[in-house]
Amino acid sequence: MKKGIVLTLTIVMAFIVVGSWYVYYVGHQPMAKAEKEATEIAKQEADLKEVDQFYWYNGVETYFTITGTNQKDEKIIVIIAKKGGKTQVIKQSDTISESDARKLTREAKNPKRILETRIGLEKDIPIWEVVYKEENGRLGYHILKLKDGEYIRDISNI
Repeated sequence: MKKGIVLTLTIVMAFIVVGSWYVYYVGHQPMAKAEKEATEIAKQEADLKEVDQFYWYNGVETYFTITGTNQKDEKIIVIIAKKGGKTQVIKQSDTISESDARKLTREAKNPKRILETRIGLEKDIPIWEVVYKEENGRLGYHILKLKDGEYIRDISNI
């Protein structure tokens, strides 16, 4: 009797583990596909040699961003419009870093926790979008210019 219960529980646990992995795998596919396509565009348009980071930004329009190194060993940022594939290439040395964007958000908003940062475009201006959790548990979005960290706007209490 005990062997039957143990065997049944083992089979159920195996199904739960395999099912969880499958759900994760299927859910991650759109992100992996977008990253692969954006990397190919960045290689063609900006001579990207090595990828450091991938960002997916959803604002008024959707943008994919790849950071990395080009064939001249320059650190670059390639912002790609999902619709139409238009690209914009920026030298990382001409921008503030992700850690700087997080620091500016901490200083301005004093969030409970910073959840994520993304690079995108708003009205053709390259931006950092810093997503944070407020003390009251609600979400906030702090938008800064990518070039110099200048404040653009904040969305809070979501």
